[in-house]
Formats: sequence, structure tokens, C-alpha cells
Amino acid sequence: VLIHSLSETMTFFFPGWHGKTVDVTVPEVEEMRLAHYVTMGAECSASLAAKYLEKLDKSEIGWDVRIALSAYGSFSSRAYLNAQRIRNRQMYFHNKIFETADAIVTPMTGVTAYALQDDALRTGELDYINAAAISRYSIAGNFLGLPAITVTVGYDRGGLPVGLQFIGRPWAEATLLHLAYAMQAGSVL
Repeated sequence: VLIHSLSETMTFFFPGWHGKTVDVTVPEVEEMRLAHYVTMGAECSASLAAKYLEKLDKSEIGWDVRIALSAYGSFSSRAYLNAQRIRNRQMYFHNKIFETADAIVTPMTGVTAYALQDDALRTGELDYINAAAISRYSIAGNFLGLPAITVTVGYDRGGLPVGLQFIGRPWAEATLLHLAYAMQAGSVL
């Protein structure tokens, strides 16, 4: 089944559903993605620096981690502060959406799982293009601290699960649990 919109999704899973869906656009998603990368990288690097990085035997980690740690350590305090400004701006955008919506509904990932390269177990997996596609829709919950929940709604041609994500306003975990329960109870899988 190919579903093109949230309304089609809800009608497919809940034939008697009479709720209202509202199409929304989250502005500046690419800026949020980059700010998330800077924030998580800088915080990761800062939290590891004092206890672990100085004592770390580089031969114990893959090239993917070495490159990531090197990139994370290069972020300036100015870049981090700018990322926090973008975080605040994104919270404003999301709070505006939550004035008219109980949840934002997105795919869980931009793609289903991809095949690992032959040398991934030996050298690590350094595929930022696929990693960005996989994490594309989870950034708001992670970066902004918004609650989110995912339910399986189907499978791709290769049999891999496809998830639907509900993102809620702060402290709306109960609403998200009810949505996920209803989605799974009404599932035709």
C-alpha cells in the first residue's frame, strides 16, 4: 500500500476516523539539522574530554569515531552558541505548531536500513549521507527535547520495518502513548 498523506494514513489504519489533520511545515529544517550536529558533537566532545579522550588508545576505535571526534572538537564556542540560538528558534516554531496540533506525525526515518559496507565491522561505518537520511525526522525530538514515540506501520519491499513517529509538545507523553496504542490497536498488519 502506498500512502501519500497523513489523512490517507489515518483513514487506512482507522476507517472510521473523523479527526482532523493539518499539513504543517517546520521552517529551517536544514539549519536545525546542522545545529543539532554542532550541539551533540560539542557536548559529546566536552563530556568525554576530561576523563576519556586524553587516555584513549586510538587503535581501539574505528576511523569513523576518530573522524567524528576530530570534527566535534573543532567546533568553536561561537558555533555552539549559534546552535543554541537555532534551538530556541526551533522551539518557537514547534510551539506555534502545537498551538493547533496535538502531535506532529512524520515517518520515523527518511530511508529504511541500508547495507553496511564490507569493511564496516573492521573500520567502522562512516556514511554521513545515509546517517542524515536515517535521522532526518528524529532530530526535533532529540535536539529540542520533545517527547516522541514510533510505531511500526508496515514493511518495505525487503521486509524491513517502516515506522511512523508522533512528536508531542513538552510533557505530552500520555497523549503520545494513547496515539501509539490506538495506532497499533487499529493496525491491519
